[in-house]
Amino acid sequence: MAPPHIEAQTFFGLRTDIQGNAHFTTDSEVVYPAGGVLVLHDFNQKCQKFIKLPEKQNPIQSISISPNKQFILLNERANQKDKKPTIKIYDLSTLELKKSLTIPFEEITCTQFVAVHFTWDSKYVVAVTGEPDWMLYYYNWESGKIESQTKAQNPNGQGRVTQVNCNLTDANVIVITGAQTFRLMNVSETVWRQWGWTKAENLIITSCMWLTPDKVMFGTKFGVLMIVENGELRQSCNYRGAEILEISTKKDDKELDTVSQAKQELESSEAMEIRCLTVFPKGFAFSSKSGYVHMFEKESRFKWIKRNVFKVIDCPFRINERESIDLNFVQHISVNDNQDTLIITTLKSQIYYVKLYEEHMDQVSEIPFLEMGERLHHSRINGLAMCSWKPIFMTSGEDDRSIRLWNYETMKLEFVKFYHENVNCVSLHPTGLFAVIGFADKLRYMVVLIDDLYQMREFSIRNCKVCKFSNNGHMFAAVDNMIIQVFSSISFNNVFNLKGHSGIIRALSWAGRDDKIVSCGSDGAIYEWSMMTSQRVSEVIMKSNDFTGCSATSDGKSSYIVGIDGEVKEARNDTVIRNLKIIGVQLDNIALAHSDMMLFVTGGKGVVVSIQFPLLDKAVFKEYRMHNRNVTAIALSYDDRTLISVAEDATICIWRLDNSEGKAIVLGQDFCYSEEILIHRDDLREKIMQITELSKRISEMETEHAYQVRQMVIKQNENLVSIHANYSNQIEGLSEKIEVLDTKNLQQTNDFQDNINKINSDNDEAVEMMEVDFNSKLIFEYSKYEELNDNISEMKNDYKHQLKTLEQSKVDALNELQVQYEMQLNEKNNMIKELTEKNDLELREHEYIKQTIEDDADREIVELKATYASQLRDEKHSNVVLKGETDVLKKKIVLLQTTIEDYKIKVALLNGEVKQAKDFVKVLEAKMSDLRKEISNRDKTIQDKDRDMQNVRLENQSLENYKFVLSFKLDELSKQTEPKDEEIQQLKMHIKSLEANLRELLEMKERSDVEITGLKEKLWANQSDKNKQSEEIYDLKTTLKRIHDEIAELSLDIQNPAKLKTAVKELLQYKCDGILTNKSERSLGIVEYKESKQSYENQISCLMQKLECVTLKSKKDAVKLMEDNSELLNKINVFRNELKDSNEQCKKLKTLLGLPAARVNPSKARLMIDKACTDYESIEREFNLKIQEKDRIIRQLKTENEELLKMNETN
Repeated sequence: MAPPHIEAQTFFGLRTDIQGNAHFTTDSEVVYPAGGVLVLHDFNQKCQKFIKLPEKQNPIQSISISPNKQFILLNERANQKDKKPTIKIYDLSTLELKKSLTIPFEEITCTQFVAVHFTWDSKYVVAVTGEPDWMLYYYNWESGKIESQTKAQNPNGQGRVTQVNCNLTDANVIVITGAQTFRLMNVSETVWRQWGWTKAENLIITSCMWLTPDKVMFGTKFGVLMIVENGELRQSCNYRGAEILEISTKKDDKELDTVSQAKQELESSEAMEIRCLTVFPKGFAFSSKSGYVHMFEKESRFKWIKRNVFKVIDCPFRINERESIDLNFVQHISVNDNQDTLIITTLKSQIYYVKLYEEHMDQVSEIPFLEMGERLHHSRINGLAMCSWKPIFMTSGEDDRSIRLWNYETMKLEFVKFYHENVNCVSLHPTGLFAVIGFADKLRYMVVLIDDLYQMREFSIRNCKVCKFSNNGHMFAAVDNMIIQVFSSISFNNVFNLKGHSGIIRALSWAGRDDKIVSCGSDGAIYEWSMMTSQRVSEVIMKSNDFTGCSATSDGKSSYIVGIDGEVKEARNDTVIRNLKIIGVQLDNIALAHSDMMLFVTGGKGVVVSIQFPLLDKAVFKEYRMHNRNVTAIALSYDDRTLISVAEDATICIWRLDNSEGKAIVLGQDFCYSEEILIHRDDLREKIMQITELSKRISEMETEHAYQVRQMVIKQNENLVSIHANYSNQIEGLSEKIEVLDTKNLQQTNDFQDNINKINSDNDEAVEMMEVDFNSKLIFEYSKYEELNDNISEMKNDYKHQLKTLEQSKVDALNELQVQYEMQLNEKNNMIKELTEKNDLELREHEYIKQTIEDDADREIVELKATYASQLRDEKHSNVVLKGETDVLKKKIVLLQTTIEDYKIKVALLNGEVKQAKDFVKVLEAKMSDLRKEISNRDKTIQDKDRDMQNVRLENQSLENYKFVLSFKLDELSKQTEPKDEEIQQLKMHIKSLEANLRELLEMKERSDVEITGLKEKLWANQSDKNKQSEEIYDLKTTLKRIHDEIAELSLDIQNPAKLKTAVKELLQYKCDGILTNKSERSLGIVEYKESKQSYENQISCLMQKLECVTLKSKKDAVKLMEDNSELLNKINVFRNELKDSNEQCKKLKTLLGLPAARVNPSKARLMIDKACTDYESIEREFNLKIQEKDRIIRQLKTENEELLKMNETN
């Protein structure tokens, strides 16, 4: 007896990790990948066909469909065995593999095709490999041969390739695009050549398409659309993709500077990536921004107008907080052949669609996308529950936090509800009216309404992973950690608590009569519990195994269990009576039919196994594969004719059992599924109120409609009367016009007849004259013809004689040539013989030389082996030495890296100060540039005046020459020159004043530079004080650590008091000697303090001098500077006090350690050390607070310095 055969009827899911994961094959059929198959789904007919992919499938990178919609291409990455990428082409009519293409060369390093595309005639495939090869292969896929190949990357080796597109009408023209890559290529006689515009070094092209056979449109990462027409970039076609309303490609084009364009892109703050450019005859569409699709309609050959913007509605659920994924990111766009439907895919496992060119779309700014088909789960499905009375089942999503109710007869989703908490498990009551759902915080008993779930009770069970109703529905069991709690579905009391498992409980199963429960878990235990006594009646323990699923028979005598060992175990009466190895991998779930005649298990990567039942010593089974990831749950319907499986890849498969006759449960002839539903009282009341309101509105609308109809009839009758009157008047007028036209027509016909008679008579006369002329011409031509015949006969005779002479000369010439060539042939034969003899000699010499060379080479190889073997031994020894040195160097490098990081922090602080100073200098330079511009303008005016003066002088010279003739004008000219001289003097004075102002500005700049250097020195001094204090703290910490280490060493001699005493004395003597060194260090610290004090006083004196300079300018500024100076003095005093306090604190710390005393008892020293160790943490906290306070003071000083700089700028 063969195991039951199952066949997939409906498969819900979508893979989002594949590029181009949805394509139209017809107007209503879409092909998309889901699980381990390709689904051809007709959404109008609601039927599916499947292309089953091989079990050992390489990772699929992208999918492409041929232009004739007959073939689909799968681009697969290389695996560890093949190490070559593969292209597989399937026939959509036969659903079988048509051809498999790969790279026929051995020495390749690429692992994937980054871009593949069909040509327009669907006969060739263009594929581009990834790095480091970046090769383009041109396949004739029907024959499986590579017809040509070339390098796809830029000739300079820069850029990346992400897309290749074939021309719409020419299979020999393609365009290659990517980051810093744009190449138009054509092939002729297997040779590829680049042509047209290629200046894309500063562009990151993200999507490209052929708009027309001569225009290529591409989009960039920064939201810019560009068009290349006939190999030339059109400047007028440079658009911001999300902002434009129309596109025009008419003339007036210029070459675009790509560098400036790239800078504009980078400066744009609202730039959005252009993705998924898709062209169709009526226009094109692309995605920009998250969840937005822009559609342009073609108005003419050169113009496209934006018609609509489509938007994906935000998902109502939150994904896992650890993942920051934009689920509305559009991955692919496709349009059907009728161009009335557009579909897209996003990172959600859902296909969206929208209808194009509808009337209401012009009135809406953003049109929302609709789900195509049912609303699918987004991530792992962790729960499945089947109903007995109704053809429904319930699923729960782990990351999308949703509960969905499905109908497996109509293949529809009844409703979906989202929650804010994680959903861990679900179970449906046999009636389908109630459900138990395990949430992260509690277990809730829900009522299943018509389109909602209503909470009825809740139980304090956290993170319940397994729950299940009994077969009759009067009880349900839930797992609380390692305890199974059984509740009553009527009173909701906790009936039993079943304790015994020591690990995670994986699965529960009720016996057919609900008198037993079988449980299994990670502890390797299989327990059978009695629901009468709540006692464990049977147990099987295999600690080496982790059981994942169990199922009990209807009589409760046997149970079947699966686990990670890949075996199906049959347990009965505390023993495992049968072990069957199934598929050699871990088994996850098991389902037993209600008739106890069919058994199904799941395991591996989405495999569903049908096993022959009852079990034999050797398993007979069949494997079925639709899912691509592990199956999380399976369940059989009440009539044993439908199997449901759900998986981690968010897919749901509904299987139909074909040959289940005699194996399925026997039901009565009058058996039918229940159709009753529950509805909440408030919802029912609202619906009744809505119905009454709508009925009232309908009655009102009917009366209004009847009134409007009566009014329309009256108006129509009035219009008919007026139209009839106008019609009769028009008929009378037209009859009169017809009579007038008839009279005119008669007159015109008479006139035409007269004209025709005249034309006929004239034509007869002309014909007679032409006949006479023709006869005379004919006689003349005949005589001419006879003369030409005579000439032709004479010419024939002459040509015959010439041919004879030419033939004779040709024969003579051929004889001479034959003799010459025979002589040359003999000479060549002799030369060939000589050359062959020479060749034989050279071959013999070559063989002798070759033999000697080989002998020498063998001798050298032996010598080299010996030498290299000795060198290898030396190198190995040196490598061992170098490894030790490298370990030492690594330690040094670690220390140097810590020091480098400290220096980097200091450099960063100094760079910040330098940047501030540079900004101030830039401001001053800008002011100087403005003043220089003013000076240049003034110089220009002075030059103009100088030119005027020169002209005046020339005029004066001319006047002196003509002074005898024009003496009476001399006085007037002298009067004119005097005011001009005065103006020149005034301009010179003005120039001097400007120069004085410029000198003052330069002096102010020098003063500000001096102030900046003083403030920098002050900041450096504060920083050095801070570093010294941190070094002192670090020294104290190290001393404490050394003391801890030394005490730990002394504790080893605790059994030897004498030795311990001497060691403690030596330790104290050593520490007392260290006091002297600390005193010397303290004296050095005092010297440094004096030096810092001197630097502070110098800075204060500089500031005082600056304040005195400022007081000369304005009293208010002087007062403010004096106040700032006093604040600085106060802060310096505070710093001094803090420094004294820190020194005193250091002294206290040393006294705590007992260092000043010359001799101290060991017990007393131990007490002091213990006290110091306990106070270490409080001291460390205190010093950290002081360091933070000093950092705050330093920041305040920096802000005050900046304010002083600003005041100087204003002055």
